[in-house]
Amino acid sequence: PDLFWGVRGGGGNFGIVTSFNYKLHPVGPEVYGGVLFHPVSKAKELLKFYNSWVRSIPDELSTTTAIITAPPEPFVPKELVGTQMIIVAVCYAGDKEKGEKILKPLRDFTPAAIDVVGPIPYVALQGMLDASAPKGIHSYWRTHYLNDLTDASIETIVEQTSHLKNLSPFSALHIHHWEGAISRVKPEETAFSHRNARFVINVVGLWMPEDDADKHIKWVKGFSDNVKQFSTGNIYLNFLADTGEDKVMAAYGKDKYAKLVQLKNKYDPKNLFHLNQNIIPSV
Repeated sequence: PDLFWGVRGGGGNFGIVTSFNYKLHPVGPEVYGGVLFHPVSKAKELLKFYNSWVRSIPDELSTTTAIITAPPEPFVPKELVGTQMIIVAVCYAGDKEKGEKILKPLRDFTPAAIDVVGPIPYVALQGMLDASAPKGIHSYWRTHYLNDLTDASIETIVEQTSHLKNLSPFSALHIHHWEGAISRVKPEETAFSHRNARFVINVVGLWMPEDDADKHIKWVKGFSDNVKQFSTGNIYLNFLADTGEDKVMAAYGKDKYAKLVQLKNKYDPKNLFHLNQNIIPSV
């Protein structure tokens, strides 16, 4: 039981999974989902609305908002390709009519420049933005938890994303909305921590091998440093590009990290499993 607790968050620090048994849940095959695109000039007002609107949405609706460079996809008008836009990606795993009704306030708030939300096969929705991370791309990421999208944090986010025009078209800022079922798991049940934060932001530097890595890494670090003042001080482990004991500890919290070190001492005292966000044994 102690090892199983540690694996649910401590993952590759304790071994290699050789098989999974999945409990599947029926989805679709069609869901009600897609992406709404708005010009980045509407980012501030949209993020303020989004911050309050997501408080009322049900578990069946998952949403993410992001500031991106509009990709050359068939559903993007030619005059918008390459421009900075704020998007809201949605997936409602339920009845189409109900999903349409739940999304109505988002649509009514301000008309989208591109609206590709409707009945869609679940697997098609999963791959809708695959072109934003082509094979061979290089990356550098930073992450923060936010309890709220305050006016000050939104100002900073919008100012920092204004530099996207000087980067590759793949770099972006993602804001993932949590709450729901994530927050209803008791903190002590798993090694995974920080379930009460409402949002995780992910500053994503992505570039092709021939591009200048330094400018992308510099942007990610600068963005991260500027938005840190609004964060909880904790981080989401899976969005880390560079790690150290301080960052790993921040991802788990001091008490859970200490418990994980004891498990590491017991199950992997020689730190065989170290090519990860490493929990360092103390023995």
